[in-house]
Amino acid sequence: MPEQREARFWSFDGDFGISLLIATDPAGVPPGDVEEARAVKDDARLLLESPLPDEVLRTVWRAASAGHRDPGADPRSALRWMIGRCEEVISVGEPDPMPGTPAVVVVDEGAMKAKVLAEVPAVSGLLIGPQLASALARVVAEVDADLGFRLLLRVLKAYGVQVDLEHHDRYREIGEGFGYPEPLVPQGLAVRWPRFDDASARRRFVRDFGFSFLAGRFHGDLWQHSYTVEEGIRGVAADEVGAVPGASAFALLQDTLRLQRSLLPDDTLLALWQVATGRGHDFDGQTIGQWLHHITDVCTDRLRELDPDFTVTTPAPADMSRRDAVLRELRDLAPALIEAVHGSPWFGADTSPWFALSESAAPVLEQIVTQIDPDLGFRLLLRTVRAYSVPVTDEHLVRYAALGREFGYGRRHIADLVDSLREG
Repeated sequence: MPEQREARFWSFDGDFGISLLIATDPAGVPPGDVEEARAVKDDARLLLESPLPDEVLRTVWRAASAGHRDPGADPRSALRWMIGRCEEVISVGEPDPMPGTPAVVVVDEGAMKAKVLAEVPAVSGLLIGPQLASALARVVAEVDADLGFRLLLRVLKAYGVQVDLEHHDRYREIGEGFGYPEPLVPQGLAVRWPRFDDASARRRFVRDFGFSFLAGRFHGDLWQHSYTVEEGIRGVAADEVGAVPGASAFALLQDTLRLQRSLLPDDTLLALWQVATGRGHDFDGQTIGQWLHHITDVCTDRLRELDPDFTVTTPAPADMSRRDAVLRELRDLAPALIEAVHGSPWFGADTSPWFALSESAAPVLEQIVTQIDPDLGFRLLLRTVRAYSVPVTDEHLVRYAALGREFGYGRRHIADLVDSLREG
């Protein structure tokens, strides 16, 4: 029967429990945070009460700390001390208030145990010897699949074991099955990534990316309370969890270069930015050309951190095969789009600049689709739908999802749009 439990790690943003403690504190001193102490105590008690021999516990402990922490011949004494220290923290501390309700993760222990056990032999030949592989397998099989998997990951990270994309993706899937925070698996894991300009790199984005994502970062004026202009650009160029290093910056660079080197006049590009961002950023005195050039500079700097010899070249010709499909969606939605931009609760009045902008919204997007890149045009259409809560039907969303799959968008790209419209 599936085991249903409250996620112990719902308030964490990465690794937690004894797998984190062993790796980050050679002395094994539990943290002062109440929630973290509870996570360490839960793990320590599982190991303490397990049937595992002391030598197995010691082997895993040493490996997870890259040899920096040895609990000695009696690791259970160390576990009892650790539990006692955690109880002291818990007894005097107060947990930080967390909004919402803790998630409940349904874990099919048998199925997850089988998945984790299947990964142990796959990595034992890379660096982990047979003794350690056997010890980790026993933690998974005889103690707890979740704890065993976190310790396996910690060993891989501690020794810098390189894993290929296939392993990485399976680990991410297992992590999702346990309800882990998104960064837990990839954070610190040595992965054999393809180069950022490899054709497969963009298919690893989970959500929006490139220039359409940048427009979302500068929508309206709320962003001004969260980050600076420079932080907004660099945030889009930064590496997404689980994506190829540099791929986010390369995608933004390619989109921006296509706009920058197109034949569209500056007025059209300015209108595009204003539509997609809700006039969220006016460039602080820059022209649209200077703004686009600044974006390419930020992206280029990031890519040269990975490849000092990287040079900016003209993007490959856009794939125009889906142009007509995107145009159909744009033209079908144009009346609703015009009304939504014009009637935005942020602005509204017929005498405001939004009246003229609403009339140019669909034509500007159409020029992007027909003259620059249907993929970029579709992403900007989705971004505009989200920005103005344009009413769309379930049939629209089904078509958007199908078209998104053809473009290779990530699983959350359209889902985030749906969630946004529901919240609106």
